[in-house]
Amino acid sequence: LVKLVKSVRPLYLLVTGVVAALQGVVWVLVLTIVTLYAMGIMATRLIGHKMMFPTGMHVPEQILLPFRSVSDSMFTLFRIMSGAASDEEAQAIDQLMKALPSVKFAFVFFMITSSWTLLS
Repeated sequence: LVKLVKSVRPLYLLVTGVVAALQGVVWVLVLTIVTLYAMGIMATRLIGHKMMFPTGMHVPEQILLPFRSVSDSMFTLFRIMSGAASDEEAQAIDQLMKALPSVKFAFVFFMITSSWTLLS
């Protein structure tokens, strides 16, 4: 296979180009994971642990469920970032935004940071 790739010049150029592009792809992947991790920690602390809500405010369990742990928060944010959020996640986020309208700014920031900047 290696001899075939080396003997056909256009195929060799294609393979070397793909290998060179992998370095950039790996760094985008690392930056995406770091961003998801940082936002996942913030979402878990602020939403999942109710630090964002006023004391004594009743918070439905449906809002807290997608943000219970850092891994749950990261997966929820990844699904939001990729546009594959489930109906339950979408309803939880809608309820969260109705309960605390200021959260909309945080989600807009997250979407701009993750989808537009990292994945473009």
